Amino acid sequence: MSTTLVQVTIALTQGAPITSPTGAAYAGTSVVVTDSTGVAQAPVVLTGKETPPFTFQTSVAPGAGTVVATDQDVNGATLSSVSQSFTEAGTPVTFAPTSGITVTPV
Repeated sequence: MSTTLVQVTIALTQGAPITSPTGAAYAGTSVVVTDSTGVAQAPVVLTGKETPPFTFQTSVAPGAGTVVATDQDVNGATLSSVSQSFTEAGTPVTFAPTSGITVTPV
């Protein structure tokens, strides 16, 4: 049986500007999502030009996961990193059960 994936929105919050610890300019933020399967998704690089800025959607398996956002400079060096755990319960699958039967003569 396959796992039903749940679509989620990942939105980053930007803090107040600080001096680059490497001395190089900021290039973007690499975001890696790992869901309950334990498999990391391919990194998504956000630059602020997204609509809305620093936001994207992806699909995850229900359960516990982690998102890691790493700010990088133009040389690929890490400027800062933050991690956030999440638990996605998903939307229960529903259906309309049969509630009666009518037999009619023809």
